Amino acid sequence: MTILRTVLVVDDEATIRDGLKHMIRWEQEGFRLLGDAANGQEALALIHELNPDIVITDLKMPQMDGLQLTTIIQQQYPEVHFLVLSSYDDFQYVSQSFRNGAVDYLLKPTLTPTLLLKTLHNISQKLSHTKGSVTEETQLQESLNRYLAGYEEPLTPLADYLALDQPQQQAQILTTNFSGFRANDQLLHALTEFTQSQPQVKTLFFQTSNKDAGLVISYPEGTDVYSSLKETLEQLRFTEPDAFFTLSVPFRKIEQLRDHFVTLKAKSQGQSFFYKRQRLVPEQELFLYIESDRFDTKKFLRALLDNNFLLGITRIEEYFNDMILSNVDPTFLKQQASSIFYTLLSRLEEEFPTAPRFSRLKAEFLHAIGHVQYLEDFSDLLLATIDDIRQQLTTLSPLDEDDLLVAIQRFIQDNYTKSLSLSELAETFHFSYTYLSAFLSAKLKMSFSEYVKKTRLDKAKELLTQSDLNLSEISEAVGYSDISYFSRIFKKECQVTPSKYRRLNQL
Repeated sequence: MTILRTVLVVDDEATIRDGLKHMIRWEQEGFRLLGDAANGQEALALIHELNPDIVITDLKMPQMDGLQLTTIIQQQYPEVHFLVLSSYDDFQYVSQSFRNGAVDYLLKPTLTPTLLLKTLHNISQKLSHTKGSVTEETQLQESLNRYLAGYEEPLTPLADYLALDQPQQQAQILTTNFSGFRANDQLLHALTEFTQSQPQVKTLFFQTSNKDAGLVISYPEGTDVYSSLKETLEQLRFTEPDAFFTLSVPFRKIEQLRDHFVTLKAKSQGQSFFYKRQRLVPEQELFLYIESDRFDTKKFLRALLDNNFLLGITRIEEYFNDMILSNVDPTFLKQQASSIFYTLLSRLEEEFPTAPRFSRLKAEFLHAIGHVQYLEDFSDLLLATIDDIRQQLTTLSPLDEDDLLVAIQRFIQDNYTKSLSLSELAETFHFSYTYLSAFLSAKLKMSFSEYVKKTRLDKAKELLTQSDLNLSEISEAVGYSDISYFSRIFKKECQVTPSKYRRLNQL
């Protein structure tokens, strides 16, 4: 099989790049043009992704010039050969590029197809001497990397190598991200160990410019790939505690490979947040993120402006309790926590300027929330911060009884549609059941349950006279799921049925 030498063109002038693309018949002359870049930074990303044999680069470019690029190529990609493009006045740059390892240079003003082709063939001969023949597996890995990056590649060689052209053969994609590893060789060692331990399994390694890496795994139907992978990858917990892998659903056709990769990558985004102790997660078990209810900022700020900080904290707890139990995008979850706690702690700083703890706590929290990696740690951070704030408030400003009563009344107003109990109220406001029972009876001149009933019936009266809702809808809206029970309670307290009350009081 003829080996096509792969080429990447780097120049900040689009006309130069286009001219080089069309100057020779690349594949007929034994070369494949992989793509082009406008500066050194773009080129490095493509070199990492596509692993070209030859880089043709300009010397003077914005962001990262050719000299910087050739220096990095020499250090990090010694197998890549490069030639430079120059003008007549670039001798100093050309000289430096040769010290960096350039194998030749071309003058832009005198560049011809014949000269370009001759230079490329000279470099190709040097590649043959220095690199030798590239193994089939290496060529296929490069082809796989390009295919996953979105380039069109011949798929038959990949299908043959992975045996996907055979009946009862299927494949899955194992993916991870290098950014979660302290040392990439630990990942490569684990994947190699898995491959060598499974003789009936065919694998092909891939690595993209976004640091995604993994295996395409092909095996006869009925093979327990998951258990073997799980056992192998579990060994990484000692050296790579943050390593996280996802495994795609099985597929049978090589043409489905890229779609499955793109889907798995999208679904895997942020999923490690939910799996602190699980190293490998099948695609079927990944969370599908849902849209979360927005925080009721108006009620929260009202509590803070009224100095009802405990009520504000209660609202925070309720909100994040719901969020943590839902499948919410981790980035959104942390953004919400940062914003809400910043607002709370800033308000506490204003109210208690002589208490430095709130300022320090704000800085500590914002730093910690930016580095938290797992849902479990996120929950612990929120609970610890809330406990710290409560302790500080208890020390600095014991809650006045009138403030406590207002806070409780607002809590009941906000939650009367739910199944409220005095036990829940005591837990929310951190008072004993006995104390709150006596406190409410003294302040409200009625028991807690009577006050909740009164609140519900007052709202029912309002809905009966000011809305078109039917009785069943009103009953549900004020916290009574049984319309018969609602009607009995209403008649007992108001001396008339709900229907008659509506007729007597409608305008």
